[in-house]
Amino acid sequence: MRTRSKVGIGCLVIVLAIVGVGAFMWFTREPRPIVVAEAGASGERVMLGDTPANFFPGEGDGPRPAILLLGGSEGGLKESRNVFARQLAAEGYSVLYPGYTATGEANRAFNMVPLEIFDAALDWLEANPAIADGPIAAIGHSKGAEGALLLASRDPRIVAVIAAMPSDVVWQGFSFDQIDMSDLKSSWSAGGEPVPYARYEMLAWHEWFTGATMLDMFEGSRAAADGNAESMLAIEKIGGPVLLICGEKDNLWPGCAMGRNLRERAQAAGKIDVELLAYEKAGHWGFGAASDLAEGDTRLLGRMGGTLESDMAARADQWPKILAFLEQASARNGD
Repeated sequence: MRTRSKVGIGCLVIVLAIVGVGAFMWFTREPRPIVVAEAGASGERVMLGDTPANFFPGEGDGPRPAILLLGGSEGGLKESRNVFARQLAAEGYSVLYPGYTATGEANRAFNMVPLEIFDAALDWLEANPAIADGPIAAIGHSKGAEGALLLASRDPRIVAVIAAMPSDVVWQGFSFDQIDMSDLKSSWSAGGEPVPYARYEMLAWHEWFTGATMLDMFEGSRAAADGNAESMLAIEKIGGPVLLICGEKDNLWPGCAMGRNLRERAQAAGKIDVELLAYEKAGHWGFGAASDLAEGDTRLLGRMGGTLESDMAARADQWPKILAFLEQASARNGD
């Protein structure tokens, strides 16, 4: 019995040591670097008030149809997103990619991001003589998909959405840096007020040592959000087609489950122009440029579920489908 007690105490000491080391590393780690990449020779830097954005004019004669490109929780302006924007521009679309969060010390946290940033982006596109008259498409990945769907449900200027690894709710804000969780409200704000949101149901500290993952946390939080109708993204209010893309092996959050929920809610409301591309072996990074990848892309492939090969296969398969979707959306709206 005494031996068992000693073993139990020894295991407890090891666990506490691991927790202590983990806590020390968490609270003493370097902050994530802020990256605001330049647009390069084929694009230009524009300012939307205090918000930097990269603009890539579409190739072709005359005004070109516009795309608002929203990055994910990485924030800033990243070269990997620039690459994707350039590829879209080569197909004749003018792409505006705003750095709506993590472009400076003041907006490091993904918390209460003003939707007015996107209002300014849409105003800028409408005022640009090189942009074709008519509706604008929005493309977003992960948190950017959440933002694109939210914006399109509120602003009729966006009538076509591609949402990759989507959410079907507005989530609570978060930060990669040390921050008091009680300071976090909604990820998004409108008129200075938080957009209704689903809270994170945080796992107990000991669960992280028994195999719990971020996916488990998001699945539990998403289940709890079912009673919070106000936090649901109103896909039925989007005035045009929606293409949802997800990876079944996504181990960050349940993008395919939330994508299916979006499609089901749309169909229940009589909205039939919602398509879902679900890739069985892809992870969270099974979306983006399929060629000429930036270092940031190659480093992330396979890192959040799936493998490098499956993520690249998903990207290669979806690229022509993305172009077909955009072409049909433009034709539908007379562009």
